[in-house]
Amino acid sequence: MEIGFLNTKFVLIFFRVLAILWLIPLLSSRTVSTVFKAGFALILSLAIFEHVPTAARNYDSSPLLVAVFKEVFIGMSIGFVVRMAFSAIYAAGDVIALQTGLSFARFMDPSMMAQVSVIESFKNLLAIIVFFTVDAHHLLIRALSKSFDEIPLGVFFIKPPLFGFLVEIAGRIFALGLKIGAPVIFVLMLVEIILGLLARMVPQMNIFIEGLPLKILVSFVILSFSLSFAVPYIGSIFLGVERDVLRLMRLLS
Repeated sequence: MEIGFLNTKFVLIFFRVLAILWLIPLLSSRTVSTVFKAGFALILSLAIFEHVPTAARNYDSSPLLVAVFKEVFIGMSIGFVVRMAFSAIYAAGDVIALQTGLSFARFMDPSMMAQVSVIESFKNLLAIIVFFTVDAHHLLIRALSKSFDEIPLGVFFIKPPLFGFLVEIAGRIFALGLKIGAPVIFVLMLVEIILGLLARMVPQMNIFIEGLPLKILVSFVILSFSLSFAVPYIGSIFLGVERDVLRLMRLLS
């Protein structure tokens, strides 16, 4: 059974868009309904339909299924790159929470559908605010539209450097996370050293009980002052996502 040309084109566009949206942290939460995700993907697909090069051809049902899987792979690869940018910010919050001791006090975050600390939740909200402030969502839509120019519908090639690039993207999480949390991490390390010296000088003092509130106070003070550095740096990470997506598309075309 052959499927019409325009139907084929729209189906392939829709599945690529849907795969990208499914991995973006803003929409991957379980609190966002599947109907909304599919509807949003449908609207975006209709918006860019006329701008997508007409390289698709008629498929019978079996080759169309293969082409759909290819589009899903492309979409998930692009969504993975975007997700890694958010993961770097979450990693910074996780490291800070671990050092301050707040990692033991966790609550259910409905946006992430996981138990997180106060610092992690704060970093999550900060990442979302910065993402929209720097218009990174516009860059993502533009990169999505451009992906159809770089990688024709139903056709892509996996080059050997692709997997190395994906590993490189994943490896950036820890480096970027440490850079974002560097001011708090460095100051807390100094506090740990000072508390260690006090423990040697005054053995009667319970350093764990006395030091925990001090570390929490210091972490929040330094965190508030470091926002002037962290926010522009987080913005630069999101602005660099478009460059990484374009590099990914060259490895798939």
